[in-house]
Amino acid sequence: MIDKVATHQQDQEFRRLDARAPLHQVVQHEIRNFIIKERLRPGDPLKSEAELARLFGVSRNSVREAVKALESTGVLETRRGSGVYVRDFSFDPLLDHLPYGLMQGKQALRELAALRKTLETALITDAMDAMTPASVSALRETLEEMRALAEQGEGFAEQDRMFHQLLFRDLGNTMLLRLFDLFWLAFHAAVPPARGRTPMDAYHGHATVLDAILTGDPDQARAAIRDHYIGIESKLAEAPADPAETD
Repeated sequence: MIDKVATHQQDQEFRRLDARAPLHQVVQHEIRNFIIKERLRPGDPLKSEAELARLFGVSRNSVREAVKALESTGVLETRRGSGVYVRDFSFDPLLDHLPYGLMQGKQALRELAALRKTLETALITDAMDAMTPASVSALRETLEEMRALAEQGEGFAEQDRMFHQLLFRDLGNTMLLRLFDLFWLAFHAAVPPARGRTPMDAYHGHATVLDAILTGDPDQARAAIRDHYIGIESKLAEAPADPAETD
């Protein structure tokens, strides 16, 4: 490992690389600092692998590993035959990894459930103000599909998923909708059905939420959402504990 950091050609100073951290992680940090110091914008090209290696006083292999890692987190992108470029900022890489991370432990699911309940109850007033007649109609249709399936003793996972998307769709917050959806996917993949809770019970829970929203009373809508999460929280309480939580 080379400790010495080369000086930028324009006499910009860079910190000495921290030998205590894995080198590829340190180089990632230095590349991010370089982007900030050079005021590079999305779409701007990054220096070549060889130039970055000289700049940081490390091997090209270390730079290559760092660039690959920054690609996976959405900071950089490689264009075949062209080079490496700064990407437009996005939460997509983080959100893409969220379901995997949540399935590693029930504590993470419980924490996200609490966060989502807080977000839904806080945003329901804005959602009610923004909700269009088309969304109300879609919610009614989705709820009717739930009822028909529940009467046959069948679950309605996809309708449940759509219902919660429709509640907040008209806010136009794509990141929020994706976060809610990823939570839904992780939750249903990791947590078994609650004991003693029938499809009709689940239908009535959703019907109560919609009825409260249609009253136009935000307090009633918030209370209905909090009650709806009692079922979710009971599922998480019944789920087997993580090995780490029982040590």
